[in-house]
Amino acid sequence: MRNPTYLEISRHRVFYFRWPLIKPCAAGNGTPTSLKISLGTRVGSEALSLSRHLSYVGQALMKQWSASGMRYDEIRAALKKHFQGALERRKSEMAAEGRLRPEKLDALRNGLGLATEAVATGADIIPYMSDDSLIIGFAEKYGFPLTPGSNEFETFKTEMRKAYRDYCKQALAYDQSFESYDFGETATPSASTFAKTASGPRQTLADVSAKFVAEQKKAESWVTRTEQQKRQHLELLKEILGTEIDIADLTSSDVQRVKETLLNYPRNRNKIEATKKRSIEELSQLRGYETLGVRTINSYLQTFAGLFSWAKKNRYVSENLFDGASVKENKKLAEEAQREAFSQDQIDLMLRELLENQRGLINKDYQKWGPLIGLYTGARLNEICQIELSDIKEDAGIWYFDFNDEGDKKHLKTTASRRIVPVHDQLLALGFLEYVDALRARGQTRLFPDFSFSAKEGYGRPLSRWFNERFLVQLGIKTDDLVFHSFRHTMVTRLKHADIEDNLVKAMVGHTREGVTHKHYFKGYKLAQMQEALRKF
Repeated sequence: MRNPTYLEISRHRVFYFRWPLIKPCAAGNGTPTSLKISLGTRVGSEALSLSRHLSYVGQALMKQWSASGMRYDEIRAALKKHFQGALERRKSEMAAEGRLRPEKLDALRNGLGLATEAVATGADIIPYMSDDSLIIGFAEKYGFPLTPGSNEFETFKTEMRKAYRDYCKQALAYDQSFESYDFGETATPSASTFAKTASGPRQTLADVSAKFVAEQKKAESWVTRTEQQKRQHLELLKEILGTEIDIADLTSSDVQRVKETLLNYPRNRNKIEATKKRSIEELSQLRGYETLGVRTINSYLQTFAGLFSWAKKNRYVSENLFDGASVKENKKLAEEAQREAFSQDQIDLMLRELLENQRGLINKDYQKWGPLIGLYTGARLNEICQIELSDIKEDAGIWYFDFNDEGDKKHLKTTASRRIVPVHDQLLALGFLEYVDALRARGQTRLFPDFSFSAKEGYGRPLSRWFNERFLVQLGIKTDDLVFHSFRHTMVTRLKHADIEDNLVKAMVGHTREGVTHKHYFKGYKLAQMQEALRKF
């Protein structure tokens, strides 16, 4: 192996990095005229890899020192540009030669460990070498106006440690990406082989996101609540990657950065004083706060995959970088997190109290009819609480609920939630239509007129709190997995046990049906079919 002039080997066969010093590091007063650092290895290839990362320091110190000051955004932009270039060179190397050799991987892992410690403790990135020397090297190489001891100089030092840490992390992640194959996308040699749509006008992430949302809204692909959620997800994506970045310039390392951010992202960020005003970079360093759950993280990643799938179809990008991006969920924990269905004994106990009120828990109409409708329809709590009297209809002798999101204050979870469900025979026998007629006679327009609307929770808060926090508790059947939503699990479970066709069950509870035929061509089951199925509940 032919070593560069800045790489030396001691009599103990340990490699050293050496570079001549110029002012201000050496002032001609007897101080050392060269910088010498032990690389801590006797392996020539590993020493060569480490020394190349340091060589830019020596090159930079050969220039004249100058300084005045830099803005924070200029510091971040400069560091990002430098390490992006280094990362792309590393990726190009892997594209040409394959995965990194063990010694290069070890060098990156060592660098990551040192940089992570430096970020956490303020220690120097490289043992036995001051970070000040590295920054002086940056300043000399690129002509940055940084004065040692200034606030800008110290800020640059802090940001440099983070930038180098993330460079090592992303280089390692890119190498790891070659561990497996994704056959969902057509394999391509490299991004450079594509004729970028960006050969035309530049398309920023913000521009493409706005077009994506506008088209989905025009096509009515999302209900209001889903649209709000998707917008929130995309705002975070822009905050992580930058609104003005060209979407065609994003790489798999950016996807990895997004995933890592989500893994450390605090829940309820904007509700906690200590987190709501912090930047993404600052949040990544915080510890001690509850972070997003795996399901929530994957919902973000699904939104991003949807954006890039749309962008690919519209030729803004050559590939869907987020395709298949997800965090593996512990199946056992996921199953445990599922809501339980009510047992027959629990249903019998609830029905006795709802109809006989032996414990005096039923004081208002919604406390009786809300749970009964939940039990006999499997509808979501807020779907029930926002029912208007005009949504209770009759067709060919069959009474039914029309679950819809018509009007400003009615919201459904998905487009599949728009559906009709027959009023169960048992509800009719219990006098449900008489209750409805009494409300109409009083000039009411809503099934539960006592409920007030909340932009965040809709109409469902009173019923939710009473049922989950009082009713089930007083009956002695409350657990973390038994809540109002368990009525849906009960309905689905019972109907499947009765051998009701799966897509018919989904149609009645508002789940998306499977198969091209059912999704795109089938216009709905007959009321009589649904009524017959409900009678088996």
